[in-house]
Amino acid sequence: MGRSPTKTTTTHTKRPMKTRYALIAGISLLALALPTTALAGKKNKKKEDGPPSAATVLAKYDKNSNGKLEDTEKEAIRAALEKDPDLKPYDKNSDGKLDDAELDALVKAAADTPPAPTKKKKKKKDAA
Repeated sequence: MGRSPTKTTTTHTKRPMKTRYALIAGISLLALALPTTALAGKKNKKKEDGPPSAATVLAKYDKNSNGKLEDTEKEAIRAALEKDPDLKPYDKNSDGKLDDAELDALVKAAADTPPAPTKKKKKKKDAA
């Protein structure tokens, strides 16, 4: 009387292994997707907002704050044209220079629009 062969049962089945791989793949995709999703909400404000208003530009170069450009202020703006990207939109003929007509148009546009609000710096309280 012979013994019948016993069936071997394994405690480890293939199904949990597939679940582990699926879980690892899902977590990996989530880890890759989260940073791109977080960055998608942030926008470059400088590109979106466009050039600053004429009033803002004028306030930057109108040292005596009289709403007009004196000769020294005009020269300062002309010298700053290459370095200050905020001035480029006001070079209407794109010759790389701001002539008197372009500067007059800047002053006129500044008079028509109020200056953009500026952020005020908080003063630190002195520890006494």
